[in-house]
Parts: sequence; structure tokens; C-alpha cells
Amino acid sequence: MDNQAPDGKNISQSSIFKTLLAKAERYLKHPAEVTKLLNEAFKKATAKKSVGTLAAEAWENLQILSRMIKAAVAGDYKGIPTTTLVGGVAVILYFIMPIDLIPDFIPVIGLLDDASLLAWFMTSIKTELDRFKDWDILFQEQQRQAAHNSTSHNADPSFGTPKYSDRSGDNVEVDRHTEL
Repeated sequence: MDNQAPDGKNISQSSIFKTLLAKAERYLKHPAEVTKLLNEAFKKATAKKSVGTLAAEAWENLQILSRMIKAAVAGDYKGIPTTTLVGGVAVILYFIMPIDLIPDFIPVIGLLDDASLLAWFMTSIKTELDRFKDWDILFQEQQRQAAHNSTSHNADPSFGTPKYSDRSGDNVEVDRHTEL
């Protein structure tokens, strides 16, 4: 590889990535495996997050992509093109591979190819990502509302009603013998 920064589009056309696309298709047939894969990516990204600005941007993109894949695999988010889903899983697979075009054990530089592939992919699916982000905001709000509505309250059910129905509202007894 020459001295220029890795290009995400070139990486996506490499034989390594094409192999990962086929593997991604197999992963998508097993949602539990996709969940494990996303957890692995999260662990790796968490460990590499402090590397710098590039890693922070990649971290944010990885989180969005992971949420989109997870929602699609769970059946919550519909309408995502299969090619986008397969490509997203392949990008995640590439991200967790320790040995790729630039091995990850090389400090900082080892993440350049991962970050450039992720950035390229996120740019190439920008319209889909914008739709997902809008959907995700609504979905999260619906989840919060559902959680709030299902929370049991221990409030007195007679709150706001007369406690003593045999007395009129004007008749309030006060114990005058109690010292203040």
C-alpha cells in the first residue's frame, strides 16, 4: 500500500470486502449472530474511542449504523434495502477484523482503513441514514411513552374525591384540643 490514506470506496471493492459481503448475507439469516457481532463491534469501538478525533467520528457513525441494523433485524425498522443491510453488516465485520488492509494492531494507523470504509459507507447511504434517524427519534419517543404509560403508580385511587361521602363538603371537623 502506498503512503496515501486508505479510500473507503477502494476498500469496498477489495477481495477481502467482497468475501465479507457474502459472510454478511449468512449473518443476516441468524439475528442472534448479528446481535453478537454488533456487541463485538461496540466493545472494540469502546476500546479505541480515545484514539482521537477520527476514532470519535467513527464511533458515532458506528453507533448509528449499529442501531439501524439492530432495528432492521428486529423487524422494527422496515423498508431498508437488503443491499444496505448486507453492506452495513459487512462494514461491521471489516471493523472487527484485526487483520485487514491495515492491521489494527498498528497504533492509530490501523484504524484508518476501518474509519475510511465506515465513512464512505455512511456517505453512500446518507439518504437512508437520514430516514432512519427521523424514524429513530419517533421510535425512541414511542418507547419512552410506552414505558411511562406501563409504569404502575402507587397513588391513592381516591385522590381528588371526597374521603367521607356521608359528610357535606362544607362540614370539616377540626380537633381544637391539639396543641400546635
